Amino acid sequence: MPAGTVFNSVEDTVAAALWIFGSAEHEIVYLVPPSMLSLAGTLDTVESAKRFIQRGGIMRGITSVSRVNVEEARMRLGIGEDLRHSDHPHKIFLFVGDQRYSVSSMNVGTDEYTLATPFVALWSEDPIYAAYLLASFESAWAQAVPAASRIQELMERGPE
Repeated sequence: MPAGTVFNSVEDTVAAALWIFGSAEHEIVYLVPPSMLSLAGTLDTVESAKRFIQRGGIMRGITSVSRVNVEEARMRLGIGEDLRHSDHPHKIFLFVGDQRYSVSSMNVGTDEYTLATPFVALWSEDPIYAAYLLASFESAWAQAVPAASRIQELMERGPE
């Protein structure tokens, strides 16, 4: 994929993330809003993540886990992803493979993503830019809690 490619749709951005699943060898990290996690789940990302993990890759992700996406979170934990929950509304979408390949976007004013949501994301293969995104990810990771703990908390509360 040419460096500096700009994507103008959610679907193209998810396609770039799928490319990373096929190309990365060691680690993939992501930080996405909950609707993006659920939407990506409908576009073969779960199977791609599963294959990546089965090849020995490590996958870590951050999103907000709620009753709306609890099954998606359980599915991702079930395939071996290390998923965490964050209550903070992150303003960046990021997906980084092997500290090199990345697709990222600023999340300004969008709460729910669909395939039709206007969206602009940047593709990069620059390790320096990936390091910047990873620093943002690690900061959020340190503040997030394991998704399994969040799921247990939701179940203990009972139906709302």
